[in-house]
Amino acid sequence: MKAAVLAEKQRIIVEERSKPVAGSGEVVVAVSHCGICGSDVHGYMRGMPIKPGTVMGHECTGTVSQVGEGVGVWSIGDRVAVKPMADCGACHYCRQGQPSLCSQAVAEGIGLVPGRDGAFASHVRICRPGGMLFRLPDEVSFEEAVFTESLATSMHGVRLSGFRAGDCAVVIGAGTIGLGVIQLLRIGGARRIIVVEPSTKKRELALKMKADMVLDPMAETSETRRRVYDSTCGLGADYVFECAGAPEALQMGLDLAGKGGQVMVIGVSAKEVNIKPLMLCVREVSLKGVFGYYDEFPMVIDFIQQGRIDTASMLSDVIPLEEIEDRGFRRLAGNPDLVKIAVVPGNESQI
Repeated sequence: MKAAVLAEKQRIIVEERSKPVAGSGEVVVAVSHCGICGSDVHGYMRGMPIKPGTVMGHECTGTVSQVGEGVGVWSIGDRVAVKPMADCGACHYCRQGQPSLCSQAVAEGIGLVPGRDGAFASHVRICRPGGMLFRLPDEVSFEEAVFTESLATSMHGVRLSGFRAGDCAVVIGAGTIGLGVIQLLRIGGARRIIVVEPSTKKRELALKMKADMVLDPMAETSETRRRVYDSTCGLGADYVFECAGAPEALQMGLDLAGKGGQVMVIGVSAKEVNIKPLMLCVREVSLKGVFGYYDEFPMVIDFIQQGRIDTASMLSDVIPLEEIEDRGFRRLAGNPDLVKIAVVPGNESQI
């Protein structure tokens, strides 16, 4: 099969590899589409923590092509969306309904850590199909469903926040996660949604998805806080969703949250950030991290099936696997107006 392999930092090669084989309790999925995630781009640009020789890719859809011994739920030909985290289902966190905190979730998943090959390939092996595969209705295309993983993260952040109808929210960063948060906040009855995003194209998308106000932090560096507070009767945001993954975005989020507000950190960044604990205390602002998802996958699929979430506007391009580096990774790294690029192996039968 064809697979896109990280050869070294900022270099991907497409090579022939043996198709994975489903072991006992496993299945193999023939990949239809796999989205390029921001974390994939970071790994490509920095080279860490992704180990050379690894096949990345974790936002995938496809068709079950092999079924291992002891798998009774799935059959060859079933259309699925793949949850890349392989939570064990038995540990303390899984039993408490917090599977993304399971110590095995990332380590045994696909395309997330060194040595665990992902879905930038024609086929991918799924070690725990009972918790990693979700059936797709006939009305939901693979192209639409490729957004399931990222939208599940958006939904998880909104649900974890405790957001309620009538609340005011700021969303920092209008990439796939941020645009998903905007749509879910609107569905949930937000009173006001303010989006902070430097890309003109993404600000336009945010307005299309019913944001009430969009701000360019580059052009209004000293005005962003004033405009947010003026727009919220001087109170600031009830909730800030930091979806950019940049240190300055977190600092801004803490500044835009009103008294008693909450900052949800969805954007992933390994860089250190300086904050002033005094300001958290005297304003009683909460800071909460968001990682992955719990049980949001089937909810997102239902929303897509019902037409409640616009995925088409977020899809910047669909490209063949052979062009994944030039038309995928390099473009996403250099063009902030792009949202999601989906990769299609497309070089052999789906089964």
